[in-house]
Order: sequence, then C-alpha cells, then structure tokens
Amino acid sequence: MTYTIGDRKISITDGIDDEDKSLILAHLNLFKFCLNQTSFTFLINLKNIIHLYSDIITIYSTLLRKVPNYDDITLMTNRTKLNLLKLEDDLNKFFDFNTTNFMNSSTSLNDEIIKNFNWQSKSYEFDVKKISLLILYGCNEIFEQIIKNLNCIEIFFNNFNNLKKLLIPFLLRQTKSIQKSLVKSIYLFKLTTITDEISSINELSPPIIKQLRKIEKITSGIERESMLLYTAYMTFDPSLQQYTSILLGKAILKHDIEDSECQIIRRRDVCFRAAEHVVSIPLTEDQLSSGIREPWIPVLNFGAVVAFIFFAIILYRMCKLLFIF
Repeated sequence: MTYTIGDRKISITDGIDDEDKSLILAHLNLFKFCLNQTSFTFLINLKNIIHLYSDIITIYSTLLRKVPNYDDITLMTNRTKLNLLKLEDDLNKFFDFNTTNFMNSSTSLNDEIIKNFNWQSKSYEFDVKKISLLILYGCNEIFEQIIKNLNCIEIFFNNFNNLKKLLIPFLLRQTKSIQKSLVKSIYLFKLTTITDEISSINELSPPIIKQLRKIEKITSGIERESMLLYTAYMTFDPSLQQYTSILLGKAILKHDIEDSECQIIRRRDVCFRAAEHVVSIPLTEDQLSSGIREPWIPVLNFGAVVAFIFFAIILYRMCKLLFIF
C-alpha cells in the first residue's frame, strides 16, 4: 500500500531511506487515519450489501407466499427476511440513516448514509475495531443463513419451469463469495496493532517498522475486501433493477416502472404491489394462466451475464494489481 505525503509517495513494504523515515516520523498519524477511514468505508459498503440482500430476500419471500402448499421453504425465507430486516434496522440506527426519509426523497443511498462521526481520530483498538467486529459477526451469521436459504430456493425453483424464471442468476455463487470476504475481514480486524500508540513513537526502530508494516497490510487487506463488497453491489444492483422493471413491472403489473422505483430499498414497494396482482404462482407453464411471459427471461439472463462478466474483470484486475505490488 502506498501512502501519499505532500508530493511524496511512500510504502513501508519497500525499503525506506533516512529521508523517508524523517517524513514518516513527522506524519505517523497517517497510518491511523488511513486504517480508520478504510474501516469506515468498508462498513458503508457492507451496509449497502445488507440493503441489497434485504431487497432480494424480501422479493423472494413475497413471491413464495404466492406458491401454494410449500410452507416449509416459505417460512424459512420469511425468517431470513425478518432477521435481515432487524440487522438492517440496527445498522440504520448506528449510521443514523432514516429509511422513511430516503424512500420519500430523490437522494442516492450514499448521500443519505455517509456520516463520518470523525472516525479518523477515533481509537482503533477500542472503538473502530470493536464496532467493526460486532457488525461483521452479525453480518457473517446472517449470510450463513442466507446461503442455506438460497440453496433451498434454487433447488426448489429449478425443479419447476415456471419458478425457475424467478431466480436471480449467479446470486448463490456471489453470496458465497461475499461470505468468504466477511470471514477474511473478521480475521483482519481481530489482529492486534499499535495503532493507538503511534503518536508516542519517537524512533523508527526495526520492531516499530515491522508493526507499521502490519498496519499497512491490515489496511490494504480491509481495502481489498471493501472493494469486493463494492463490486458485488455494483454488479447485482443493476441486475435487480432489471428484475424489478421487467419481471415485477412489465410481466406482472403490466406497465413500465419508473427508474427511481427500481432503486435500492424503494423496489420493495414494487414487489408488494406486484404481489397484490397475483393470486397464486403456478409451478409449471402448463398451469400458467397469467403472469410471467417467457420473452422477458432472455433479457434478464443477458443482463445477469453481462454483470457477472463485469464482476470477473474487476476481480482479475484487483488480483493483477495485488500481484504487481
């Protein structure tokens, strides 16, 4: 990881000369500021992921209630939805994010949730680290539940040609990737550092340089996992916008949906309105009397494939950059 001080770029990973040491000693708090800010950005990206999956599971839960005689998976998905919404509500309270205000405004998600509580100057070990781990433990637990739930939904839906159309392509694979990222992030945040003692350092001895390199690796690791979460969000949010517009709007509601209504969180209302127009969802096309039409499915699949390729390219570039540095 490279730190920028004025017009100089310095990396602790490489060998540092006396001039660099003097510059580092004069700006030691930079290590703490960067680690705290990277942690904050990570949590913001994680919060966006929770909003995204709350949308997804809410949609699946709502549609499953229209499939008769399969109460087990319907109840399972409803439990997952309730746990997700509770976690989402807890994160909203922590970040002072008002969902109702957001639903009634035209602002973007990040415009509403970015509230930096002066995180750069907070204690890393006693504040930032503890808060991050608390949130991560809760998110990791719910993602383990989501993976089990999506496994069951995919097995169930894939057995019936009409339900198969309701699946969001590549979702389970992406969800497993996110859960692995959460496990890696927990490992990084659990590592002990001297971040809070940095201001008292007067000399860059070999043990101190080793500790600074540890902070640098933790910061770059959290940044990497944060980028993975951001890429996952940017990949599947457009796919879910298409899902809302085409499947819920044109196929079920029989009219075009405004782009603003297909956005994160707001699309749940579209799902609820669509559910009011469906008495029940038949399992097979032979039972289909109204609702979803086949011509929309290739459009959804094409959009999902494009999104997945975009995600793969981003990961490739990230790995290539990490290998170079």
